[in-house]
Parts: sequence; C-alpha cells; structure tokens
Amino acid sequence: MHWKKVLPTVLLLLSGLLVLAQKPLPEIRKTGDKHTFYLDEEPFLILGAQLWNSSVWPEITDQFWEQAKTLGCNTIEAPIYWQNIEPEPGRFNFRELDHLILSAREQNLRLVLLWFGSYKNGRSQYAPPWVLENTERYPRMRNAAGEEIYVLSAVSENNREADQSAFVAVMKHLKEIDEAHQTVIMMQVENEPGSMWTNRDYSPAANQLYEAPVPVDILRKLNKSRGNWEQVFGVDGPEAFNAYHIARYIDRIAEAGREVYNLPMYANVWIRENAFQRPGEYPSGGPTSNMIDLWKAAAPHLDLLALDVYHGNPNIFNQLCDNYDRPDNALFVPEMGNGHNFARFQFYAIGNYNAIGVAPYGIDPFHVDPHDQRNKDQLDGRFDGIARNYHLLSGAIQPITQLQGTGNLRAVGEEEGMSEQLVRLNGYDVLFRYGFPTYKDRSQRTGRALIGQTGPDEFLLIGFDAKFQFRPTYGSGYNAAEYVLVEQGHYEGGRWVRERIWNGDALYHATLPHEGAILKIKLRRVETPDGARIRANFDKN
Repeated sequence: MHWKKVLPTVLLLLSGLLVLAQKPLPEIRKTGDKHTFYLDEEPFLILGAQLWNSSVWPEITDQFWEQAKTLGCNTIEAPIYWQNIEPEPGRFNFRELDHLILSAREQNLRLVLLWFGSYKNGRSQYAPPWVLENTERYPRMRNAAGEEIYVLSAVSENNREADQSAFVAVMKHLKEIDEAHQTVIMMQVENEPGSMWTNRDYSPAANQLYEAPVPVDILRKLNKSRGNWEQVFGVDGPEAFNAYHIARYIDRIAEAGREVYNLPMYANVWIRENAFQRPGEYPSGGPTSNMIDLWKAAAPHLDLLALDVYHGNPNIFNQLCDNYDRPDNALFVPEMGNGHNFARFQFYAIGNYNAIGVAPYGIDPFHVDPHDQRNKDQLDGRFDGIARNYHLLSGAIQPITQLQGTGNLRAVGEEEGMSEQLVRLNGYDVLFRYGFPTYKDRSQRTGRALIGQTGPDEFLLIGFDAKFQFRPTYGSGYNAAEYVLVEQGHYEGGRWVRERIWNGDALYHATLPHEGAILKIKLRRVETPDGARIRANFDKN
C-alpha cells in the first residue's frame, strides 16, 4: 500500500498515543427534565454546520474550512457512506474518514458523523453495490402491489447484520484513532429512515409479521390492548408496523456500536408536517411526531430523536420543537434551513426548547447549480445571520446551558407583523421592540434575543437589533427599574470578560446592536409611595 494512503491513519494513531490520560466520553446528561450535552466534562452547545450529502471527499472537504471558520461553528456534521466504507464484504476503507477527522482536529472543530447505511431519506442508495445487486440475499421492501422498491427491508436479518457489521467496524476504528482526542463526539445512525413510495413493507415476510400480534413489550410501554398491527393501531397500523421494525433495526445497530465505543447516538427525522401528511409521501416508519412514543419504546439505545426542519413558518417550527423537547428526549436540530428566519429559529430552539444544538444544512458551496455565479471561495450570504449567532453565542455557552430548563431563559424574535414582544420573568417584565436599525431592510426581520434571569435583579441579555426596556411586575409595589450596572462582554472558560460598560446614551436608547452583544444587567427596583402595602397584597395573591 502506498505510504500516502496510510499516512493519515498513522498520524491519527501517533497523536492518540501522546494523550495519556483517559478522557471521559461525551454524553447527554439528564437533570430533572433538562438535558445537557457534556464534552470534556463541561457543558457544550453544538453550534453546527451540516455538509451536503456527497461532500465528504478530500478534494471537497479541503476547500470548506474557511467557510466553517467564517460561520463560527464549533462542530461539523459530516456523512460517511457504507458504500465507501465497505466496498467489498468484510474489506473496509477508512482513508477518507481519517482525512476528515485529522483535518477537523487541525481546525479545532468537533465532528458528528452521519452514518448513511441502509437508510438515507427513505431510500437505500448509499448501501454498497454488493448489497444492492443481490436482492435475494439482501431483500427490498415491496409496495402494496408487490413491486420491489429502492428500500432495504427492515424485517431482514441479513440486511441488518450486514449494516451492523460495517457500523461496528467504524466504531472500532474511531475508538482506535480518536478516543484520546474525541474529535468525533456523536453518531447519527442512518439518515431520515423510513420508506418512500409505500406506507409499509408488503413483502411476504413482512405480511406475515403484520398479521401477527404486536409484541407484548410494546403494548405494555404504549398502554395498548392485544391484537395485530391493524387491530391495535387502526388506520396507522402500516406506518406503526414500519416504525417498529425500522426502529428495532436501527436500535440493534446502535447497541452493537455502543458496545465497542460508547458515543452518544441518535436518529433523525424527515418530518410529516408537509402537504397531505401521508406515509410514503414522507418516509413512512421514521421517528415522525406521531411515532415518537413507538420509537422511544422500540429503540432504547438511541439517546434522542433529532429534528430536521426546513419549515419557514415560525408557528410550525415552534410546535415541532415542542413535540421533540420531551422529558425523555433532548431537542437537537441537526439540519435546518438558512436565512434570517432560521437565525431567529435557532434562538427559539435554544432559549424556549432547551436545544442541545442546532445546525444549518449545506454550508459547503460546491454542489449548487453550475450556472450559479456566486463566489464559492467564501461563505454564502444566506448564512450571515447564523454566522452572527454563532460568533455571539460561542461567548456565552456556559451560562446558556446553565439557564436552560430552569424556566429563567426565554427567546424572542421579530416575526412578520410583530413590532414588540413582552416577556414576563420573576419580578420584572421586559419589553422588546423591533425595527432597528431603522435603515435596514425591514423584510429581513433580524431582531432576536435571549433573555436569562440570573438573580433577583440580574439578567443576561444576548441578541441583535432589538430595543429593550425593563419594568417591575405590575402590582408588585414597584413602579420603575433603574440600571445599576450594564456590562458588555463574553465568557471565557466560565469567567466573565468585560469589554465595556453601557451608560449614558447607550442606555437611553437601550438597543442591541446589529453586530450583536452579550450584556450583564443589574437593576434596582424603585418603590411606589404605597409600595409596602401593594407588595403585601401582591404576595398574598
């Protein structure tokens, strides 16, 4: 073998030997109903960027590191392909994977690897040729007409064992070359699983299972009565059947991988909240909002079910976040759109739904229309708002993760037709007004903020293009709030670093600037003449 082909792996192994102390692995910890991602024993917020589906080849990955730097992300989400990892049965190729890991490490970036194995967007096009060409050994799903479709059957042990063998080989390799550094911090097992073109597998083997009783453990976990899939789930029987078998398929792959190298693992979803919402028009059997409970019951070795979303409607986005932010599920949005609306949506996910991470899709500009004349040597302008988010939020990860799940962190944003927004916190109301700076294009709606209460009269304010005003809660016996101290700065290793103090005109206008700011605010409430009596009645009520 030529030395250039093995050099990346040798470098990775040698660099690992230099780290003698065993570091704890990344994990998602739950405290009450709050989930926090921990890396190097410190809270970590994934400010991610997902690559295009077919980007992870050195001639492409070597070109996008400047885009990643401009974006300000701390994590790259990169697909790895079964067809490339195992070109022949039992023969594994890690050359491109090693190059990716070493390059990300040199850039001081973490990686979430997306395993494109049996399922990718409701299809199986990333399985290796020796699987796709041998449909007798590696059977496909069939539609209701009995026609074979481009999706591997989840009821086939041969399919699952082949995929599992390759995934375990990847995990063994990661443990060998990366455990000391932990450049790779999490694994996505498959990608938007499910079946397009059919609501379930209608192969003879699947039909037999469909008529059989639903497994007792699933009935118990879902509090359902006995019966076959149609009897238990009615019109949703086909989708539930597919969901169960795909979830079990993926869970067993994840379980085997974790036995080798116990990184956090998750599955992601192609949402059903589009068009007519009919299974098969979105990947049927994926962890969609109507199948979360079944997936949770069938796939206990997955840490979470992650939300991929391109909906530009803030109401739908917020509802989806609410669906996936559950006591048994950390919210992670590993794939989302770009533009100013998704910059606002990132704040909503982090501030209102305790997301452990967010990431836009497709920062690498090498797969767009060849007639597109945009400059591909720099980050596309559509990501400008998200880049501003990341550069600002990276200076406040520790306090944000501490505030999440406490009820003391809120997010606001400038949506269409909204000129102001009121947030009620403990002892204070905060009014945000939008339309600033006045010279900006109002259609962009760039106002957004996180407001966190860190003490009885202390707040952390993070955001852009929004005027803010504090008042004591109505009826509390106080009628005004005075600024005692307002500092702009950022956090380094949990330590506050002050950059400047706001006073005078800065507080008279009290507007978060277009370039963004992190503010520590200390207030003093001013009492009304009859404040003591009013407060007594307020506290009593």
